[in-house]
Amino acid sequence: MPISIGSYVRIKNQTTIGEVVDIRLDNVLISVGNLYFYLPFQSVEHVDHSPSMPTKAKQPNIGTMCPPSMQTDPMLDLHGFNKAQALLALEKFLDRSLLLGHSRLKIIHGQGKGILRNAIRDYLSNHPLVKSITLQSPIHCMAGMTLIEI
Repeated sequence: MPISIGSYVRIKNQTTIGEVVDIRLDNVLISVGNLYFYLPFQSVEHVDHSPSMPTKAKQPNIGTMCPPSMQTDPMLDLHGFNKAQALLALEKFLDRSLLLGHSRLKIIHGQGKGILRNAIRDYLSNHPLVKSITLQSPIHCMAGMTLIEI
């Protein structure tokens, strides 16, 4: 079935389902709750929607993501990443966390010479989703980790 305004789509490789509210060129604008995303056609697929279908992921994504019902905060471990890889992974992590309803996140970047830590903290300080950044705490090994709230 072709994708049209009012139809429901699933973001590929995720369980998130949204409603198509606009179509422009090769992109669709989908609504997931109060969030809106422009995505390319090839990154979504048509689904039959019924009220019993979830609109958000109920199970954890593969990797470091956890469902909101769990007591632990989601964590992203960037050990072994270079600066460009880490910033790309961080952007995806922030987007997924927002989609899944997480508000407190842990980013582990390691200590080292501080190159990755500084790049990540600079990036986060200018990111529109980030409400607060915790850089120092007596109970966490903060030289190798950054806590954020989105």
